[in-house]
Amino acid sequence: MFKKFSPKEDVSSSTSLKSSVQRNIRSSILTQIPYLTQPAWRDPSAAASTPAAPAAAEAEPAAAAEEPETTGGKGKKGGKGGKGGGKGKGKGKDKEEKEDKEEEDVGGHQVIDEFWPKKEALGLTKCHDRISLFTVSQIPLFFQHFDGPFIPSLKLLHKYPAMLPHVQIDRGAIKFLLAGANMMAPGLLSAGGRLPDGLEKDTIVAIHAEGKEHACGIGKMVASSEEVKKVGKGVAVEVLCWIGDDLWKVDTIGL
Repeated sequence: MFKKFSPKEDVSSSTSLKSSVQRNIRSSILTQIPYLTQPAWRDPSAAASTPAAPAAAEAEPAAAAEEPETTGGKGKKGGKGGKGGGKGKGKGKDKEEKEDKEEEDVGGHQVIDEFWPKKEALGLTKCHDRISLFTVSQIPLFFQHFDGPFIPSLKLLHKYPAMLPHVQIDRGAIKFLLAGANMMAPGLLSAGGRLPDGLEKDTIVAIHAEGKEHACGIGKMVASSEEVKKVGKGVAVEVLCWIGDDLWKVDTIGL
C-alpha cells in the first residue's frame, strides 16, 4: 500500500475535521481496538495541581450571580433583547464542550488519550488510491483504505504493541516482508513461525519476526487461522505496511 508513496505527489488535500466527525472516528477506533479503552497510567504528582480547579469553578457562579445587577435598567424591552442575544451565542460550542466533558467523566484517562488527547484536533490527509491518513499534530496515527478499518501506523504500534493480535514469521520470510511481499502460510507454520488460533478472515494483525522484538509489519488475514493451518500453503497475510516503506519514512504530514 505504501511501497511507492510520495507526500508531494500522492497527497490531494489536508484538513482539520469537525468535532462531531472526530468523535465518530474516535468511537469507531475504540470499538475496533478495545485495548485503547483501558485506563492509562498517570503520574500521581500531576494530581497535586488539580485542587485549585474547584476554587476557580466556585468563583464563576459568584460572578454570574452579580451579573444581573450590573446590566442596564432601561426597561423590559432592553432586558428581553439582552436575554435573546445571549441565548444563541456559542450554543453549538457549549454543547460540544459539554459532550467532551461527559466523555471524559465517563471514560476517564484512557490509553488513546496518551497520543490523541481529547482537546487535540484530528487532521485528515487524503492520498492516492482512496487512502486516508489521520494525524494529530501532523503525526500519522492511523490510516484507512476506502471505508475499511482504521489501521495504526507501525510507529504507533511499536509504542503500544498490544493494540493488535500478533502473528510471527520465521527468519527466512523476513527479507520478503521487508520487500513488501505478502506473507505465505509456510512462513507462519514453520518452527520459527506462530499463528494463534481464533483469528478470523480480515483481522488486522501485527507481523512479528523470529528473533525480533518489535513488529516488522502490519497485515490483514486473507483467511481464518484455522483455514490457513488446514490448507498450509498460499498467501496467509496481506501486508499493508512494513519497516522501511514510504509511510515509515514520513514523520509529519498534512495539518
